[in-house]
Amino acid sequence: MAWMDADMSRAENIVSAIEREEFVIEDSINAWICCHKEKMRLVYGRSIGLPLVPPSELTYLHLSSCSIIDGALAVCLNGLTSLRTFSVSEIMTLTTLPSEEVLQHLTKLDKLFIKSCWCLRSLGGLRAATSLLIVTLVSCPSLDLSLGADEMPLYLEKLTIFYSVVASNFFCSGLPHLTELNMISCRSFASLSIGHLTFLVSLQLEDLPDLCFLEGLSSLQLQKVTLKDVPKLNMKCISQFRVQKSLTVSSPVILNHMLTAKGFTVPESLSLDGCMEPSVSFDESANFASVRHLILQSCAMRSLPGNLKCMSILTRLEIHTCPYISSLPDLPSSLQHISVLNCKRLKESCQAPNGESWPKIASIRWKEFM
Repeated sequence: MAWMDADMSRAENIVSAIEREEFVIEDSINAWICCHKEKMRLVYGRSIGLPLVPPSELTYLHLSSCSIIDGALAVCLNGLTSLRTFSVSEIMTLTTLPSEEVLQHLTKLDKLFIKSCWCLRSLGGLRAATSLLIVTLVSCPSLDLSLGADEMPLYLEKLTIFYSVVASNFFCSGLPHLTELNMISCRSFASLSIGHLTFLVSLQLEDLPDLCFLEGLSSLQLQKVTLKDVPKLNMKCISQFRVQKSLTVSSPVILNHMLTAKGFTVPESLSLDGCMEPSVSFDESANFASVRHLILQSCAMRSLPGNLKCMSILTRLEIHTCPYISSLPDLPSSLQHISVLNCKRLKESCQAPNGESWPKIASIRWKEFM
């Protein structure tokens, strides 16, 4: 057990040095990786394991919380010509995906999911997996995406990135077939160029504190847009959005700026999600004649906007997790379905027959309260 004591002592010395600020390193991520490598060497360095060789007809593979390393993963995936879905989560020993020579043989692979692989630095030869349609990357802080979308498969249709660092040039080229882009809680870019993504129909941007501008919006025909917690997004940029079916925002300022932009048509589905303003009103000059579905979710407002009757063809109203709303305003006569979930005060107000808001919803055909 002498080697165990020596390794443990070495790891403890590194931690101690970091605490004394004597351990100079590029950033906190690299410091964590350095300590993690010591841990992996301690735990796995002297163990002897058999290679993981799954059956060649396998269609779904999920690896989680195991000690597989880069070379072993390449051996594992080699020859899985029937694989359709590959998922990896919480594996701290991976630093890169396999090479093109391995991935090019996964001719049926269409879904890739990677989560919490903190040491993963490279996507390897992922571009060679030409059948891949959906890629999801979650909490991979070491992943180097500086090469941009050129390292992604050519026919990729859906890309989702959570909690990662994305360079400003990531979307400058490539991804000509992308239809859906979701970016949540990412850092380190002020602008993104997406104008060349001419097939893009769904765009979700959430918790992006550095994003100021999106280039090329005027050339896109977006059907679904979500803008939540993008505090620096330029108002000129916001006015260029054109949304055909569904719009979700967290800021009433962004919403009203869109509503008053020249040429903007309010889509049939409108959602205010995560708004922290105590009161909200929709711009009186906007045309809401096309809105059929209104959703208010996780909002801190004390009351609903008073001018809901301007939505003359509204058929469905959903109010979810808005704890401070206690009553309903006058509602449009077109309303056929109201859903109130996790809103204790409002639910009490809507109770038959004596609730304050009951007379306003009594004639609505479908009512849902939970």
